[in-house]
Amino acid sequence: TPSRWLVRSVRKERTGPNPTTYVLVLTTTSRSLKSDLRYGDAKQWQPAHMNDDARRDGTGNRHFRTEFRISDTLNRTMQRYKLQLSHLTKRKLEIEADIASQKAILDANGVGMNEPLIDNEGFPRSDIDVYKVRHARHRIICLLNDHKTLMKDIEHALHAFHANLPRNGGSPSSPAHEGPPNDAAVDVVMPTRTFAVVKDVEIGSPADVAGLRTGDGLLKFGSVNADNFHGVDEIASVVRHSVGKPIYVVAFRGASSVPMVLTPTQWAGKGLLGCSIHPA
Repeated sequence: TPSRWLVRSVRKERTGPNPTTYVLVLTTTSRSLKSDLRYGDAKQWQPAHMNDDARRDGTGNRHFRTEFRISDTLNRTMQRYKLQLSHLTKRKLEIEADIASQKAILDANGVGMNEPLIDNEGFPRSDIDVYKVRHARHRIICLLNDHKTLMKDIEHALHAFHANLPRNGGSPSSPAHEGPPNDAAVDVVMPTRTFAVVKDVEIGSPADVAGLRTGDGLLKFGSVNADNFHGVDEIASVVRHSVGKPIYVVAFRGASSVPMVLTPTQWAGKGLLGCSIHPA
């Protein structure tokens, strides 16, 4: 019941090599509120003593005093994960841009990844630049392997980030964009209910390279979750406003949640994702 507590002061303490501790001093006129104070995650807050010898104010009300201490160790840990995720996401976008540029070479030659490079007589095709096509195909394969490894790193970093988020109070602010955490905090509670199902994921599509699989349930798609989902038009809106920008997605596969970063982009196939999404 924060409205019945009065914040008296906030100060910083630092002792030797220990991390900085922020001390929040609260007072209340109700003795019964001493046992009602909610102080959030034990990782974040530690209650100090309550002073029963409180002074009386001008109206004769007694003020009971307590202190809460929050170490910036957790804060620095979260910042480290945010920085790591920011670097990983930047690298992901660089790889995807490189893949797109190599695919443009294939498109210019009117071929994909599997068409033959020799004619019926066994000679190199004269209607395409065989060297450029062969090099682009090899480069795309290498980049897709790099992307797959990077997505695993992002998944592990996201799991670690969420594992260290405060629960039941002291929550970070909501994200300011659809992407993964970098300079902004993310939702405090991982979503637990699916609201849509992914179908028809095409190989090499943005959905595929992000890690989505046919049959995945969706727990979160940018700002959309089970609590505010009313139809696939909302997902389409997120996609339209996020072309070339990362969207933080949490899929449900098997019995576990799978966080990933999906970037809607123009590619060789249809749409910006290369999959279809249907209400659960």
